Amino acid sequence: MQENEKLKTISEQKKFTVYDPWGRFGMTKHLGSIYATRQLIKLYNITPGQYILDIGCGTGYTACLLAKNYQVDVVALDVSSKLLEVAKKRIIKENVSNKVTTIEGDAHKLPFPSKVFDAVIAESVLVFCDKTKVSSEVYRVLKPDGVFGNNEATYLKPPPAQLTSWLSKSSLGIDVQLLQEDEWQAVYTQAGFEDVSSTIYPIKFREEFGNLRVYGIRRYLSAVVQSIFDPSIRRTFFRKDMLKAMRQFSSYVGYGLYVSRKV
Repeated sequence: MQENEKLKTISEQKKFTVYDPWGRFGMTKHLGSIYATRQLIKLYNITPGQYILDIGCGTGYTACLLAKNYQVDVVALDVSSKLLEVAKKRIIKENVSNKVTTIEGDAHKLPFPSKVFDAVIAESVLVFCDKTKVSSEVYRVLKPDGVFGNNEATYLKPPPAQLTSWLSKSSLGIDVQLLQEDEWQAVYTQAGFEDVSSTIYPIKFREEFGNLRVYGIRRYLSAVVQSIFDPSIRRTFFRKDMLKAMRQFSSYVGYGLYVSRKV
C-alpha cells in the first residue's frame, strides 16, 4: 500500500472511531443538546401528516421525536451505515417503524425527486459539508412554502486567524468550517430561501444534563468513560494543543438555530 493511501486509511478510521462511543450507546451529540433540538422543532410550526426529511439523522433521536410527538412521516438520512443501524434499533424500540424510514445517502446529492418534503431538519451537518451545495439540494427537495431548519455551530464574533487555522487542520479527521450568523444567513439566501430567521446561543455546558434526562445516568456515563479510555479519542481530544485551544477560544463559538422558507 502506498504511503498516502495508508495515511488516508488511518484518517478515515480515526474519523469514524471518534464518534463510535456515542453511536454505540444510541446517543445524539450536537451543540445545545436536546434542548436545541426541541427549540428548533418548535420554530417549524409542524402539523400532523407532514412529510419531513432529517439530514444527518445520526442515532435517530430527532426522527423518532418528530414521529411520536407530532404524528409526521420522517425520512431519516445519514451517510454512515453504522449510525443508521443504531437508528433502526431506536426506531423499533420507540415503536415508530410505520412512521420513520431510514436511507443511506449524501446530503450533497439527495436521493429524492424535487418538491417532495414539507420540511427538512439538520443538526450539526453543514459545518462539515459544502454549505452552498447542500442548501441548494434542500431547497430543491422542499415543496413550495416548505421550511428548512438547522442547528449549526456559529462564531459569536469575528474569529482570530489562529482559531480558523486550527480548525482547518482537520484535528478531528474532517474539516470543520464555522460561519458567523450573517454568513450563515447568506448561504441560505443564496440557495433561494426567503424569510430567513436565526437565534444565536452561547455554549452552556449545563445543557448536557438534558442528555442525562433522556438517556439515564448509567448509559450516559458509560459512553463518557468509554470515550475517555478510547485511544483514538484520547489522541484527538486530550492533546495539549487541543485542550489549550478549547480554553482559549471557547468564547468565540456558539450555535445558531436557523429557519428558512422556500417561497
